[in-house]
Amino acid sequence: MRVPKITAEQLTTLQLPPFLRVEDAARILDISRSTAYEQAGRWLATHGQEGLPVVRLGRCLRVPRPALVKMLGTAPDS
Repeated sequence: MRVPKITAEQLTTLQLPPFLRVEDAARILDISRSTAYEQAGRWLATHGQEGLPVVRLGRCLRVPRPALVKMLGTAPDS
């Protein structure tokens, strides 16, 4: 599921999957794909102290929807 560019306010009304691809989170955050992967790597390297929150599912990195909502400072939708 590709996610279009959206605002923080729209995020709470969208039906997003529980885990988003790093590219889709980058689009929502309005940052480049490379910056998103750099920040995801930082999250993993610092054991969650800083960076873009991600979980590793096999060889894939995914951004949990609740973490993305929290980063944007919006109310959770579920």
